[in-house]
Amino acid sequence: MRTVTSLLRRVDPRGVHLWGRGYLESLARREAPDPHRPVHLYVCIADHYEPRWRRPTVEVERSRVTDWVNRYPAIADRHRDHAGRPHVRSLFFPVEEYRPEHLDGINVLRGRGLVDVEVHLHHDDDTADHLRQTLTDFAKLLHTQHGCLRAREDGTIEYAFIHGNWALDNSHPEGLYCGVNNELSVLVETGCYADMTLPCVPSPCQTPRINEVYYARGAPGRARAHETGRPVTVGSARRDGELMLIPGPFGLHLRSRARGLVPRIEAAMLEPENPVPAAMRVASWIANAPALPGAPNHRFIKLHAHGCNGTAPDWFLTPDGPFDRLLTTLEDATRDADRYVLHYVTARELYETVVKLENGTLH
Repeated sequence: MRTVTSLLRRVDPRGVHLWGRGYLESLARREAPDPHRPVHLYVCIADHYEPRWRRPTVEVERSRVTDWVNRYPAIADRHRDHAGRPHVRSLFFPVEEYRPEHLDGINVLRGRGLVDVEVHLHHDDDTADHLRQTLTDFAKLLHTQHGCLRAREDGTIEYAFIHGNWALDNSHPEGLYCGVNNELSVLVETGCYADMTLPCVPSPCQTPRINEVYYARGAPGRARAHETGRPVTVGSARRDGELMLIPGPFGLHLRSRARGLVPRIEAAMLEPENPVPAAMRVASWIANAPALPGAPNHRFIKLHAHGCNGTAPDWFLTPDGPFDRLLTTLEDATRDADRYVLHYVTARELYETVVKLENGTLH
């Protein structure tokens, strides 16, 4: 398997064999919005928030968190959606990087309504039993010790999930970065209400499902069960054992080409090194954002980031910096209220919007 994977990476480094057909299918099935009504755009940033990136000293970890606590409110306040709400962000905190003081700092931002906290996990060579205990314990810890997440009536703590290194459901072809076949079932059992890992191009963990909100079900003894599933539609409903997957918008930048030849990929990642102009990225998000069949005037722009990594803090937190300008570009592009309604939402709110459309309580 490793030989095959290595060969594919050499001949197809962007993984077109994984996503190419799915991308074309997503273009064919896209419903045109009603031109007499505005398109609602729900923008959610799912931050793989890793204070311990590259294992720094504790002092560096603390400085990364403090930097966000001190500087993010000013950036958030500079940007408002159509209801006047400041920009918000969901921090998916890694289980393996937990320090109580980091969550205490983040709770300063939570108290101001600027961030929410969800669950992120890097693991390898794991087992289902160990994973089940890990997720249950961490969700309970976040809820009871830090006031994060919500509890169901039966006491189960609910959470959204992002898989570290993208290897959801043991999807890496070499079996790396997970180890748990049927991981989807463990997530459902432990209270996960939605997975927001995808897209992950050019990772070999990418599935053929592109620009589609869908339900997937774990398969005992099998990896990559989320390659198949059924779309979430107006009038559908979750069935026992299913997990909702909400991916970000994926597309090709035909007018921005690497080496002047190859169209650059839009994979919904916010990162300093992306060379595509902001206006082009925003247009791609709007054009490719997943929407439920039957509700084309509601589109979901789930973006992902690594806010603590490398130069990312300055990229995100500097007034008039790249991220600040990117949000301004988004807001300018959606300023016409007859055409667009911009909503800044958390991961939880994004999921709840999908459910309202699904059950017909939002039109």
